[in-house]
Amino acid sequence: MKITEESMKRQRALENGQIPEPEEPQTSGPEPAPKLSEREKLKNMSRKDRIWYIWTYYKLHMLAAVIVGILIYTVASSVYRSTFTTALHCICINSRSESEVDFTPLEQDFAVWLGLGKKDLISAETAFISYGDNATDYSYANMAKISALAAARDLDILIADTESIDHYASFGGQFDLEEILPADLLSLVQDRLYYTTGEDGTAHAYAIDLSGTAFTKACGFAQQPPLLGILNNTARIDNAVALIRYIFDPQS
Repeated sequence: MKITEESMKRQRALENGQIPEPEEPQTSGPEPAPKLSEREKLKNMSRKDRIWYIWTYYKLHMLAAVIVGILIYTVASSVYRSTFTTALHCICINSRSESEVDFTPLEQDFAVWLGLGKKDLISAETAFISYGDNATDYSYANMAKISALAAARDLDILIADTESIDHYASFGGQFDLEEILPADLLSLVQDRLYYTTGEDGTAHAYAIDLSGTAFTKACGFAQQPPLLGILNNTARIDNAVALIRYIFDPQS
């Protein structure tokens, strides 16, 4: 018989004439269940419970991962974009037609003709502006955007209706094309020059009429007529003049 502390207590109780308390059987509790890994927990769940569990316990982690991913993408895109150079930036104003303007002839065909590299970009976009009493908040937003781009010297060409060319010419915003175009190119477009009053109160050739050209037809410009003007603070005047040559003398 194994002698234990409990058995010795019982023996002393008997010797003293006392009835010893019955010995409580020693029982051991159930063994703890083995701790499951997260993968094992998920594996044993139904699809619905799995989704609930992941969302409940990991939504903050998921949100943090998404934010980090967005930040990495934004920074990487910004760094990559900084390796590109803008070769020309054009805004087409008030081309009102049922079909959208197609800038492919400008952004791709002209780029090839000019011999631009893969990281030399031509940017083009449309805008709609009404003036005077008809001006809307959308018009003012577009005018503010154009002014900001011009101030940053990040806008080179306007292809617009007569009202828009008149508007920006009155502020002295465009070149007199008779002063900047090479003589041979000027002779090709002389009959297409559009004269309007400038900031000095006198008329100058601030635009060229693009009506009927293959370029206008390919792009789908719908102004009556579409006029091309060059901003007088452009940092890319050579490329802007090259576009006029491409439109009227592409074989040169």
